Amino acid sequence: MGRTNDEHLKKLNPTGIPWEEMTEEQQLTLRKEWDKIVSDPKELYCTCPRTGCRNNHNCVQCMSLHRYYDCLTDCLRFVEVKLDEGIPMERVLNTGYKMQNDGNEDSGLVDAHDPDASRARLIQAMDEKAQIALNDKWKKISQNPKNKACRCQNTDCWYHGNCVKCVALHRHYGGVPSCVRYIIDDVEKVADAYWEEQGGKPQAKSDT
Repeated sequence: MGRTNDEHLKKLNPTGIPWEEMTEEQQLTLRKEWDKIVSDPKELYCTCPRTGCRNNHNCVQCMSLHRYYDCLTDCLRFVEVKLDEGIPMERVLNTGYKMQNDGNEDSGLVDAHDPDASRARLIQAMDEKAQIALNDKWKKISQNPKNKACRCQNTDCWYHGNCVKCVALHRHYGGVPSCVRYIIDDVEKVADAYWEEQGGKPQAKSDT
């Protein structure tokens, strides 16, 4: 597991004690802290701006669809964006490219290094029939039981299989759920390779 994910897990469990080595009382104390977070309506709120999406406010289907394409949902993309800060767009790993490019390989509308403009071009080029067909395809993917199945191995977690609370909890601590951590590891590898070529990542300027 990469550095970013390790840092995230330390925030999630600041005790320094591995879960399997905790006493039941220690586990309960930590779970109560997590419960406070996932009981807050503000933490559970869907932050995706694409309100017309059929999976909007449906974390299970949204996660299953994006995971199918090996990309992050909008509400978790901030982790990827943070890793890519300061890197030229043509050098970042655009995890959304596979999803945008699906069925558009020869259209010339999708540029792996310009995801926002690609999205705009795709929407503009699609007529209503094409949009419905694409949405129907995504619906089948997102509702496929194989894609919806929880992949996290921590089956004793109170939120196992509950994407809404799982996403909220990990998002609160600036990370991503177990099922998509491989994506962040891949993004980190590409980012680290770039900064290694540059002789190291510039240090953040102090405000003091």
